[in-house]
Amino acid sequence: MDKRDACIESYSRLKNLKLVGLELGIPWQTVYVHLRAAGVPVTGDKKRYGSDTDRLAAKAEALFAELVPAAVDQNDMQFQAKVDFVVGDYAVDVKCARMRNNRWAFSLKKQELLADFFVCIAYNEDDSYRLMVIPAEVCRFLQTISLAAKTRSKWWDYEIKPEELSEFFDQVRVADKSAA
Repeated sequence: MDKRDACIESYSRLKNLKLVGLELGIPWQTVYVHLRAAGVPVTGDKKRYGSDTDRLAAKAEALFAELVPAAVDQNDMQFQAKVDFVVGDYAVDVKCARMRNNRWAFSLKKQELLADFFVCIAYNEDDSYRLMVIPAEVCRFLQTISLAAKTRSKWWDYEIKPEELSEFFDQVRVADKSAA
């Protein structure tokens, strides 16, 4: 097996440039060059190697992928993709937060002009969650959405049951096809 193939095989298991370099006894930069030359996307693995925030985001993205099987995960194709998923012709970014001071805060500032929908997952301390689907049109030019746990804000109007999420995206896709 040549060095490039070894890099590909090792990276497919480890999803970490530094660990592949250590395993093969070469600098991570060389691993990166071999992977790029072979057309292998360098995506990393937030679940294993990310910060607490990265791991929570990975958990939320995995939940969305489970709830919406038609979603195509853009993070599998590119590290830090501009949006997390594409469902039909729609760009969907998944946001998540844990409750702090009786509220959840979701940052939209990097994707507010790119996503068609934001799926916000508000995790409770016991890992239960509430789910919102917010069309981009209603939150354009906002950098943050804040949801209070004990008061009713307009954002709660976009709450959806997990079992309704896939059907929602199916309906949006069908409606767009019939309008065309």
